Amino acid sequence: MTYQLKLQVPISEELNNKLKKKAKEVGFSSVNEIVRLLLTNFVNNNLVISFVSKLGFENSNVDNLKQIIAEGLVEYKEGKTRKLNFSKSLHNQLIED
Repeated sequence: MTYQLKLQVPISEELNNKLKKKAKEVGFSSVNEIVRLLLTNFVNNNLVISFVSKLGFENSNVDNLKQIIAEGLVEYKEGKTRKLNFSKSLHNQLIED
C-alpha cells in the first residue's frame, strides 16, 4: 500500500522553475520523484547528509600566501631547500631546525 505524504516547502518561484528544469535535464519526471528517491535512500542508509563550511581566505591572507609561495620557489631555485626522502631524516631535520 502506498501512503501519500504531502510536503509543503516554501520556495521561490525562481527556485521552483530551476528545480523543474534540472529534474527534466537529469531524467526525472518531476521534483516529487527526486524527493521520493532522496527519502528512500536516506531511510535505507544509502545517503549521508552533511553540512560543511566553505573555507575562505580574505584578500590579505591570499596575498600573504602568494608571497610565501613565491619566496619558497625562489629558495628552491637557489638550492636553499632540502629534499628529504625518509621520515627519520625529516624528523632529524625538524629537530635540528
